[in-house]
Amino acid sequence: MRRRFVKGTITKTTGGNHSIYSNGNIVTNAGGFIREIADGEIIYGEPEHAPPKTLFEKMLVEGDFFDMSGNYLGSTANSRKHIYIVGRDAFQNPYSINNFPEGFYTKFVSFNGIGNIINLKVGGKYSKQIIELPKEERIKVAQKIFNHYYTDAGYDLNELKYKTITEVPDEIPGGAFALTRFGGVTPHSEKLKEGEKDISITYPHLGIHIITGWDVINLFAHERGQHMEDLIKYNKKFYITFPGPYEIERRAYMYQLKHKTWIKTSPEFKGHIWSVISSYVHPSEYGPYLKDNYKIV
Repeated sequence: MRRRFVKGTITKTTGGNHSIYSNGNIVTNAGGFIREIADGEIIYGEPEHAPPKTLFEKMLVEGDFFDMSGNYLGSTANSRKHIYIVGRDAFQNPYSINNFPEGFYTKFVSFNGIGNIINLKVGGKYSKQIIELPKEERIKVAQKIFNHYYTDAGYDLNELKYKTITEVPDEIPGGAFALTRFGGVTPHSEKLKEGEKDISITYPHLGIHIITGWDVINLFAHERGQHMEDLIKYNKKFYITFPGPYEIERRAYMYQLKHKTWIKTSPEFKGHIWSVISSYVHPSEYGPYLKDNYKIV
């Protein structure tokens, strides 16, 4: 997957034919009009045949599999943490840990998914990547998927007040990509007792700016790895030690960029970080981590 941000004009010139094929939908949006010009005819409804399906089978990416409720089922042998959601059987019953297609597992050792190895070809046949799901389905699975990667990152959900990754509350001014709260210290923590912890993510970002498990784990490096650690260490002296939001966020962003998972995150995730980081971090600091991904024209 690739995303480019261009402040200007893109012109493509092809010497021969120019074909676009997609295993899913092709969407074109314009703020103004869409113009099509041809010396010959403009033909709709009679496309050339796409390449054989085997081409798309080869495009399947190693990843982690979840059912339609967000329960973790297992991963392929060489998972790159792309997030797959397993669909329904011929009778429209959702596949689950107790009901899965023949050949789905090459190794089954647990009902919580840990240690299970999934056959990529079979799993890919009955699944969709998270980016292919509609918003309501992505939101439905978000909490359990975020919980899985929180523990996968080495953290313990039991340390959080609600034992889960919550959704960013509606009352947060301007919303937030993610939020760390610490009772008795941080704003909007009225429902937390002193010292109680909560980490929230805006669920609809899953499948839009959060594409892979590495994205989630890297986001937790920012929220749990730096923000929460600072709050635990400095407690009520937190805002005395770091007056104002800039140094607080700069510390978390730089920890996130230097984290070992950053290089594995998706272009969509990097694109979102690129769009907001300049409010807190100078380009001379974040530039080396983003320059190869986003060239502004």
